[in-house]
Amino acid sequence: MPTVSLPYDEGRSLTLTIPDGNYLGSADLPRLPAAPDPAAEVRRALAEPLESPPLADLARGKERIGIAVTDITRYCPDDLLVNAILGDLASAGVPSSAVTFVLALGSHRPMTPREIAGKLGARIAETYRILNHDWKDDGALVNVGAEEGFPIQVNREVVEADLRLATGVIEPHLFAGYSGGAKTMVIGAGGHATIAATHGYAVLSHPSSRLGNADSVFRRFINRAGERVGVDFVVNLVVDPDKRLIRAFAGRPAAVYAAGVAFARGVFEVPVPCPADIVVSVPGAPKNLNLYQATRAAYPAILGPRPVVRPGGLVIIPAPCPDGVGEETSRVWMQDTPDGQSIVEKARREGIPEGTHMAYRFGRFLTHASEVIVTDSQIPDKTIRQV
Repeated sequence: MPTVSLPYDEGRSLTLTIPDGNYLGSADLPRLPAAPDPAAEVRRALAEPLESPPLADLARGKERIGIAVTDITRYCPDDLLVNAILGDLASAGVPSSAVTFVLALGSHRPMTPREIAGKLGARIAETYRILNHDWKDDGALVNVGAEEGFPIQVNREVVEADLRLATGVIEPHLFAGYSGGAKTMVIGAGGHATIAATHGYAVLSHPSSRLGNADSVFRRFINRAGERVGVDFVVNLVVDPDKRLIRAFAGRPAAVYAAGVAFARGVFEVPVPCPADIVVSVPGAPKNLNLYQATRAAYPAILGPRPVVRPGGLVIIPAPCPDGVGEETSRVWMQDTPDGQSIVEKARREGIPEGTHMAYRFGRFLTHASEVIVTDSQIPDKTIRQV
């Protein structure tokens, strides 16, 4: 009988033994060569910016620099990026006191001092001004107009900076097609008005909101909002599921996104010959921290260009979820809905309230699959059954 090893968590794996005749195969991604020296790869990208002057030239004479960096829910080796960026800023004569880092949390929880040091490095955590973005603090947000019918509300520290920079990863994303470009700043450092509007029913139910669609309504908003905010320069990485840095891109956000997505398709996309009855999809760390993040593993099975699980099939997601559900409001909101179609209809009638995006995604999943099961989790079975 075929045996399959799944990367369950950091340093841990699960082994499945599947009866002969029941195994269609694994959708194994191509394993491209990793950058032999990740730090050198980031420096190469900075030395070859796309459609932009070098970062040092942009920074020369600037007195206030805002850098939006990814949070703990994104695997991005920001320490590599930040050290390279700071090297270019120093060569332009920018003092450390002129630099502010904004942790682009979106609506996620604040990062702890220990997490910040782990993400950016202890020296940077001790030396630089670093702020947890608060998406609900009106005093810390600036309204910058609207694009695609959605309001643009972004953290004041980056909007009012003389030079606006962002880091990020380019990987498949349900609404944006692929993450990257100006997304870390526009959404990660975005305010409640922006996040609520762009994560509401109009976007989540839009036919263009599918994995891999780089021209979705959400992506068009990000690109245009980034131009309006004035995101000057981004450094994005393509990191494979094994957390190996494959390629770095730097420069103007739109150019970085276009080049990065063209490259990333060869890392993250693979043909599947036919839909299966059962699909096992593993989120991996850090997207296995809570149920909200872990359900992203069902995206490729159901919400990609075409489903890889048959209608009425089963999706199994092994994830530890040490932080629990992650969105209590989602669980409460869908308690009175007996099935996926009821959830979708409720969202259509009432909209998708703040903090209930996971519930709507469950609804979409369950209008196609019969069940989405999260297993091997630290969440009590009773809670998972309620969800």
